[in-house]
Amino acid sequence: AARRSPLAPSPDALRHGCGLLSPPSSMPHAPLLVGDHGRRENQTPEPHRSGFDGFQACCPDLCSESPAPAMSPVGAENSRSDARAPFYDQGGPVEILPYLFLGSCSHSSDLQGLQACGITAVLNVSASCPNHFEGLFRYKSIPVEDNQMVEISAWFQEAISFIDSVKNAGGRVLVHCQAGISRSATICLAYLIQSRRVRLDEAFDFVKQRRGVISPNFSFMGQLLQFETQVLCH
Repeated sequence: AARRSPLAPSPDALRHGCGLLSPPSSMPHAPLLVGDHGRRENQTPEPHRSGFDGFQACCPDLCSESPAPAMSPVGAENSRSDARAPFYDQGGPVEILPYLFLGSCSHSSDLQGLQACGITAVLNVSASCPNHFEGLFRYKSIPVEDNQMVEISAWFQEAISFIDSVKNAGGRVLVHCQAGISRSATICLAYLIQSRRVRLDEAFDFVKQRRGVISPNFSFMGQLLQFETQVLCH
């Protein structure tokens, strides 16, 4: 049998269509970040190169060619496929890393979708979304609102530690807020900046290609830029 690439989707993901995106043949290829194994320590993209071009130029061995995703997950019928649902609730959670998924409050309430993705823990980045299945999953709540006054960066290390604890236990975590657009996306971006030591623009491009609706508010973006400086300059 042919040897499966370490970047290829897992059999479970292929079976359930979880976090997989339809790749139109006309779209360009985009590099994918590789996991912790094989990483070059303390190596960051050249400052004059932006987006994935810089990351790929600096660390070509950490990238692999894969079709750039479209907006709609394959196999969405296994999760949320109601055309009447808001655009940010369509489909299911998307896979950012093999153990890290991003989605909305609606996705967090879909038990079948969570189980299809192999989710074992949920990071709820909101003050209003309930934890629907506390007897089935490990939960952590970050009770913040999506507004310019919130210091979401105060929660970065706590959130990163939670994600890493799920990863180290061999689990998978869904990070969500109300819409999966601003708060939860901010947490995922902070995680990539610290765990992969990449710049914000690289992290943003990476997540945007998987969940096209992400748009952290202006204040959150500023806090992420400050966090990038703290992480990459030390």
